[in-house]
Amino acid sequence: MYGRVPKPSDRSWLFNGSVENEATLKPLCQQIEKYFQLPARRLCRYFAAVEDPALRRNTNLSLGTHYRGFHALYSKREYLPQYLSRCLFRPFDETPAEAVQAFDNLIYIRHSTCADTTGFVTTYAHELQHFVQHGNTPWLCSLNDVLARNLKRLEPSAIATDVPDEREANIVSKRVAEIVCGVGDVRRFAEERIAVMEKAGEQDEKDRWIFFREVPSSTKYDFPADTMRLVEKYKTKLNFGIDVKPA
Repeated sequence: MYGRVPKPSDRSWLFNGSVENEATLKPLCQQIEKYFQLPARRLCRYFAAVEDPALRRNTNLSLGTHYRGFHALYSKREYLPQYLSRCLFRPFDETPAEAVQAFDNLIYIRHSTCADTTGFVTTYAHELQHFVQHGNTPWLCSLNDVLARNLKRLEPSAIATDVPDEREANIVSKRVAEIVCGVGDVRRFAEERIAVMEKAGEQDEKDRWIFFREVPSSTKYDFPADTMRLVEKYKTKLNFGIDVKPA
């Protein structure tokens, strides 16, 4: 069951009771993590063993039908289903008098994502880059949250990868996936996702995967500079929560 919280010896790795996933996915994740300089924050990783239909309907998370995984902050735990928010705390039977925070961040990988190695590597690397972004530059992530909620309204042709944190996560995840899985397999995976979105009539998602397929993984992307470019462009139209006065 997706709502059951197991009690492994290392609660930073939760496999929802799947011994097979733990045996195959944990070493793969550890290989992926070697390509990142992870921030000094406590990360809980949850790999679903079954699908949770309620996550697609969670308007606070805004995942959409085709989500493959997500990254969440401890501060946003109230938006998570209870079985996931509880993972961020020490087991309640160990601390019956009070809830004690155990983790700062959560990466959730959808059950269907675990079925394809290349897709899994791409998704885990993508969410791991979001973990890095939030750990190292939380103020930039706050600006990107505003852009993610509003850019489509301001630029109707905008897609997910026009938001800087998503663009960087796509580039980094492609780079890591090509190292771990090979260039050919990454292109195959991208082509499959494009075909799925074409069939589903999801043009924005199709365009996002086309970007992923076409962007060179060697691209040196300046996440801070591109974020501030958009902040400067829209500072009179959006409330970024910082002092960005008109020039």
